[in-house]
Amino acid sequence: MEKIDIIIPVYNGLEYLPKLFESIFQNTNQPYRLIIFDDASPDKKVWEFLQTLKNSNPEKEILLFQNENNLGFVKTVNKAVKLAENHFVLLNTDVEVPPGWLGRLIFPILKLKNIASTTPFTNSGTICSFPDFVKDNEIFEGLDASELDKYFQMVKSDWNFVPLPTGIGFCMAFNKSVVDEIGMFDEQTFEKGYGEENDWCQRAIKSGYKNVVVPNLFVYHKHGGSFPSEEKKRLMEENFKKLLKKHPNYAKDVENFIQKDPLKNVRNFLIMLISSNFQKNNQAVLFIDHELGGGANLYRKKYVEKALREDERILLLTYDARKIEYHIKYYYKKYSISYSSSDLGEIKKLFEFVGISKIVLSQLVSYERPLEFLQFIETVKGEKKCALEILIHDYYSICQIFTLLNWKDEYCSVPDLKMCNECLARKKQEYGIRIEIKEQTIWRKAWNEFLSKADKIVLFSNASEEILKKAYTNISDEKIKIIPHEVEKFSVATKKKEQSHPFTIGILGGINKAKGSEIVKEMISIIEKENLDIKIAVIGPLIEKIKSDKLKVLGVYDREKTPLLVAENNVDVFFIPSIWPETFSYTTQEIMNMGHPLAVFNLGAPAERVAKYDKGLIIPKIDAKLALDSIIEFSKKFQ
Repeated sequence: MEKIDIIIPVYNGLEYLPKLFESIFQNTNQPYRLIIFDDASPDKKVWEFLQTLKNSNPEKEILLFQNENNLGFVKTVNKAVKLAENHFVLLNTDVEVPPGWLGRLIFPILKLKNIASTTPFTNSGTICSFPDFVKDNEIFEGLDASELDKYFQMVKSDWNFVPLPTGIGFCMAFNKSVVDEIGMFDEQTFEKGYGEENDWCQRAIKSGYKNVVVPNLFVYHKHGGSFPSEEKKRLMEENFKKLLKKHPNYAKDVENFIQKDPLKNVRNFLIMLISSNFQKNNQAVLFIDHELGGGANLYRKKYVEKALREDERILLLTYDARKIEYHIKYYYKKYSISYSSSDLGEIKKLFEFVGISKIVLSQLVSYERPLEFLQFIETVKGEKKCALEILIHDYYSICQIFTLLNWKDEYCSVPDLKMCNECLARKKQEYGIRIEIKEQTIWRKAWNEFLSKADKIVLFSNASEEILKKAYTNISDEKIKIIPHEVEKFSVATKKKEQSHPFTIGILGGINKAKGSEIVKEMISIIEKENLDIKIAVIGPLIEKIKSDKLKVLGVYDREKTPLLVAENNVDVFFIPSIWPETFSYTTQEIMNMGHPLAVFNLGAPAERVAKYDKGLIIPKIDAKLALDSIIEFSKKFQ
């Protein structure tokens, strides 16, 4: 192995020296020679320490020198470099190096052509800073520097080292051949320090060489051992002007590097890797969901917000059916890290590095090859030895027609499998989502096995539990938890009703076929035919386009504006026209929280809750005429 020189210029900073040399002696397995120069430190204890260090380690090859007068950082380094016989490293006194550091730092110079210098990641190193780019960071998560470096060692560079506009001088390896060619630091221009390594790197670039970052090495930089802060600030300002005079494009090069941030993916990977592994009792929750909106996505939003408040980690996996790709987003404290891939295998590789304590399956609707994805989840669960929690937001676990509306658009009541197969043969898609498997036996068997492996199955109403158990009679009661969603109460807005204002039925939320758009259409037809003084106000979008003076559609549902819209439109009674057995229905609870009269069909979670509501009406049959007549009669109680 080639011997490497380690140059350490010293000026005061006695408090840093024991840790620096202890880390070098303990953690350097590459052959090396120390070249130490004390630049006439005013603190006499510094020289005493260095002499003791040399005398106490006769087996180490240590060249120790003391300047008679203070020469400054740049001249001292240049003086030391003249003694270098090999490729060398320049080390500040305020660093600690991890085990095996030198071999990784010098590797690109030894193995690749045209490498002038190398710089590791550090906590305080501007464009090489971790975890936050171009910032002085505390060491991530308060970890020991060597422990943190173990995670960096997992980064695979594949010899594709990222070129830098400049190396960072706190810990920087130099190619001796390049130094021999272009010289070392410009001591005439940069005197005591700051800007000298930037100038050198720019000169190397102009000579056809590269300065690169070593992504699999972290060196702890305490920062501040070389200069008092005020003096450093002055030198930075003065020498930066000199640097730009020599290299007019330098500032632009650095700005372009910052804008492109080619090391972002490496930092993000490490943030995710470290934060989800260093505390085994607080690893990431893998939350699997779709990107179709609705109650499931609202639940996810609240779940993530709560987790972040409690300092937990969330790994969100979703599928974009339009782009045919998986999206991964990792949430931890202030960090939100995103990846995308169309290859589930790539996602699987990522999971090999991330600690997962629990898998929460929220939704698989819209996923490509969903039954294969169930096997994927089972594999991850087995490898991570983690818990599995399944959320029943709809009935996709029972049927690909997740609303359980048959080909007649009627609730099927979970019939026998023969009837299911007949229905699947007639239906091509469910709300734009293609029905891929036409044999219900295959679907049920796969889900039955998957549900049996769950540690917890969360439902949001007793009604949905009854339906699930009708399809899967062997589900253990111990696994099932009924946990209704928490719905914040509205602040109720009031408005004086005009005498001539028509009787108004309010419908809250987006309305599609399953949510009752055909019922609304029929009700409008009856109102027009019978010339009734009634209007329907839909506070949200209506999928079925209906032109009528009896209908007012208020567009996108905005929860914050709802109370005011209810008041402005003088809503007398609310109606949930949903024709499928919803598992919860946020809008039902929101209406009840506002204290308004509410009518629903005798179906699913809305009926379950309205049965206990003193201003509630349950309509026994799904029929537009019956619904309208019942609501008119019901409203008389509140006039």
